[in-house]
Amino acid sequence: MVRRETVRDIEAICGLDLDSRILRRRIADRLTRLIPADSYCFSTIDPMTLLTADQVSAGLVPEAAAAAAHNEYLVDDVLKFAALARSEVSAGTLGAATGGDPESSHRYRTVLPMIDARHELRAGFVVDGRCWGVVALFRGGRRPDFTPADVGVLRRLSAPVGAALRRAAHRAPDDTAAGPSEAGVLLLDQELRLFSENLAAKLWRDELGPSQAELPSAILEVAARGRGAELPAYGRIRGRSGRWLSVQASPLSGGPHPAAIAVTVHPAPAADVAEILLLAYGLTPRERDVLARVVAGLPSRTIAVELHITAATVQDHLKSVFAKTGVRSRSELVATVLGL
Repeated sequence: MVRRETVRDIEAICGLDLDSRILRRRIADRLTRLIPADSYCFSTIDPMTLLTADQVSAGLVPEAAAAAAHNEYLVDDVLKFAALARSEVSAGTLGAATGGDPESSHRYRTVLPMIDARHELRAGFVVDGRCWGVVALFRGGRRPDFTPADVGVLRRLSAPVGAALRRAAHRAPDDTAAGPSEAGVLLLDQELRLFSENLAAKLWRDELGPSQAELPSAILEVAARGRGAELPAYGRIRGRSGRWLSVQASPLSGGPHPAAIAVTVHPAPAADVAEILLLAYGLTPRERDVLARVVAGLPSRTIAVELHITAATVQDHLKSVFAKTGVRSRSELVATVLGL
């Protein structure tokens, strides 16, 4: 009875119009009452790149962040967040995923000891085939492992929490927030430790995470993927003020200094913001086709010809897009999508 009531409470929270961080903290508060945990990490995720982004957590230590990022993007292991995001099975325990042999997991051997944990339960929050957030719950050795019933709760919550996080992604940013006028540049060493940065990077770091953290988890995640890639790693991260930022990491080669990775942070281009907002508003593929042509300035008749539909059908799609995005005109729609 308590389990069902708590799940319904969380589903009710998912129906509220909340900022993403407030939403995740409220969900985590209810969730950890139902499924006790010594620590947790609840992150948003870029549904296109599957890079984890903004994080709310409890009971974790900053020193574990780099090790966790290394494991997530550079080491073969079970229950990776990207795998959960793509899987029909959206939640699972480390114990079950390793067949009862957690020692075989690199994360169990290297990351969990840093937070005094022995058990882990992970889940992805997926709606309409896209993942919008992930959570990891941890328990110490004195507690029993998470149960199949615990896994079942997170699987049931996958779609409603995913829908709530998707909706939070298109909340308007804080117009009063001002960022630096130039890109932030950070140089990291092979262990993802900060080697050097410009002044703008310090300001952008405050936008991406708590000021007491040397490097926000979002930067570590992109840097870890960038270190192991031939091409730059890229993520769209929503900052604490609600602004969308672009974080890109590229490996460095040569030179007399120990810097191994260059990371740049700057406001995300309008086209990149538009891409994720189209997903966040829950538009159908056809509605996205129509919207893309509206943004390009095409009239309804031309859109109809290009898409092989009638002008009346174009208008029907636009009415649906207006309703989903909360606007009343084409000009307002374009401004909303492009962040003008």
